[in-house]
This record gives sequence, structure tokens and C-alpha cells, in this order.
Amino acid sequence: MFTMMTVIRKKPEITTEDFRRFMEFDYGPTYVGLPETREYIQHYLSDVMTDGAELPIDAIVKISFDSKEEMMKALQADSYKKAAKMREEFMRETSVGIHSAVVDKTLRLV
Repeated sequence: MFTMMTVIRKKPEITTEDFRRFMEFDYGPTYVGLPETREYIQHYLSDVMTDGAELPIDAIVKISFDSKEEMMKALQADSYKKAAKMREEFMRETSVGIHSAVVDKTLRLV
């Protein structure tokens, strides 16, 4: 399985409630609707230990595909491009607002 984790920060003028509603009912279903998607999980966060050096993280999304090729195919779909455009209204731009990384290894200790 090929998995990506994405850290997301909302724009400051967007309320937490509006952001979560957007994620759950508009943004997330776009990914779920892609035939290549095998798993899609949204984690909503509230920072509790911050030193103010970085902006709070509002969500982490986990999305999995059968392979890197299947992910690349999904990222070319019109519905993905629509989702990428939709997020401009709710998420901070650049890696400050949305930063994706590929999971190389998962170690479950408990």
C-alpha cells in the first residue's frame, strides 16, 4: 500500500467549524470518490502544547492507494483538480498550510 499523510492548516479567518464541515462534506468526499483511493482518514486536531513558533495544525489526512502509480493516476483526475481548487478558500497556501509526505515505514509499538 502507498500512503501519504498531509498536515493541514486552515486560514485564520475560517472558523474551526466551517473548516471541519468543508473537510467532511466537500473536500474529503472528492478523494473518497476516486476509484484509486483505498483508504481516506481525516484526523482533526487541537494543539495543546505549543510554543507559538509555528501555527497550529488543524488536521492530518491519511490517504492510501495500491501503488504510487495509482496515486499519480488519481492526482490527474478532474475531481482531484477540483478539490485542489476548492481548498484555496479554506487552507493556507504553500507548505505552511498543506504539506504532504509519503509514509516510508510504520512502526506500531502498542
